[in-house]
Amino acid sequence: MRKALTITLVAALALFAGSAAYANYCARDVVPASTILVPYVVNDMDGDIPDYAGYTTILTITNVSREAQIIHITVWNAVSTACLDFNEVLTGYDMWQINFRDMIAGNFGEFDTDLDPTAYPNIDPVGILQRAPFEWGPDGRSAYAPPTEAGLPTPYPATSSTLDDTDCQMPYGTIDVSSNVACLRLPLIARTHYGCDHQANNIVNKTGHFNVRTKYNPGNDWLKNLTNDPLFYYVTVDVVDTCNFLFPSDATYFTEFYLNENVLVGDIVYLSSRDNFSEAINAVHIESDFQAAGLVNFYEEKAATADQGALYLEPLATALAFDYYNGKDGVTSSVIMWKNFTEFRANGQVDDCGAYLYYAWDQDEHTISRSGSCQVSPCSVNDIDPNEFPFETQKVPINTNNFDLPADAGWMLVIFPPSYGFTVDRDPTNPSPNTLFDREYMAWAGVQFNYGTYSAGIEAATLANAHCFPGQVQPQLGINADTYPPTE
Repeated sequence: MRKALTITLVAALALFAGSAAYANYCARDVVPASTILVPYVVNDMDGDIPDYAGYTTILTITNVSREAQIIHITVWNAVSTACLDFNEVLTGYDMWQINFRDMIAGNFGEFDTDLDPTAYPNIDPVGILQRAPFEWGPDGRSAYAPPTEAGLPTPYPATSSTLDDTDCQMPYGTIDVSSNVACLRLPLIARTHYGCDHQANNIVNKTGHFNVRTKYNPGNDWLKNLTNDPLFYYVTVDVVDTCNFLFPSDATYFTEFYLNENVLVGDIVYLSSRDNFSEAINAVHIESDFQAAGLVNFYEEKAATADQGALYLEPLATALAFDYYNGKDGVTSSVIMWKNFTEFRANGQVDDCGAYLYYAWDQDEHTISRSGSCQVSPCSVNDIDPNEFPFETQKVPINTNNFDLPADAGWMLVIFPPSYGFTVDRDPTNPSPNTLFDREYMAWAGVQFNYGTYSAGIEAATLANAHCFPGQVQPQLGINADTYPPTE
């Protein structure tokens, strides 16, 4: 659902000035949030069960408030079909952790926040909300202690018995999730590129079908060789006021259940015992703010029409920058890209009609030029670049099989339509057709660097968020919204 944006930079800053002091709405910061996005979850598989020696993903969620909270976990496949959801209950200051390998195996008994097998609710499902908290608070002073000269003790953490336990039915023990796993695996099949025929309708005196460029090696394209092992998907964790079994796309989820309280923080660990490596990254923290009503929202295209007025969650970036290595000093890299739309045709082929642009530089400011003065991809109607990010979540090797790269190391800039510096009407050669250009794309990206058996992961830099700051379009990307960079 597209919403009009008329906020200038100054007005936007004033609008959000009333938010909590620790938060910066519309910034990519790690602060308490009401929704946590796990943009990429991966599990190596051994047939229909997880490979316990292979790649897996661990998520930790912490309730940083003293109030007890209910969290609602939704597991989405790579084309954003919600495949599984469940609820968990956290006391004040509580921490909850999930190894998604156990979820794929249906071993939900691992997710209790108290792992003692004799503790409630493991031995008494009827009493699942009756546990008393044991925390002494994050500063080490007992919650039971009286005030001292050093200050007040940490507030007593609220017990989960203060919550509405209606329909919680928190999963414990072993559950058959084979149909849910099949839902996650369904879109992960080998894909071929269709090229672009929609574009012909947007170009003066042009008709016909345009194929992707032949410079890249289609036999090594990652989509051509895609299988459902490893299994990859994404997850959202929301604060709700009542346990429920609705997906965020179901009507009344936001009007009746979602709670706009910024109380969660999260982090993600990827590891593989077989490959002897691990890496970690912050989860994506999505803040809510009632003053942001009317802005494009994180759940914009997911929520039911009737729920749109209840959305107050910040949107993600419209332009991202990250480094790449393609063999320099023995280092390789892959980009993890989450975005809120897919680009597939009805026959399952990848639609290559330009859902994003990218630039690639080397370390000496040289940029790739594939045809004449063309320095951006896609370039022209006869030179369509393959769409390497057609899913909502994916990890793509940054190499010459998938992208045009000017050297073995450098940096890339990926721009989505809200930050394009042109429109279809102004530029009939715009590589994005109307159907894609009018989408409110938003994205998150991270990069994995590999050196032998070692790896590291970092988040990409946000260069623009045109949903919050409409002036952040080409060439005015970066922090200087609505202005060019300052000069001395």
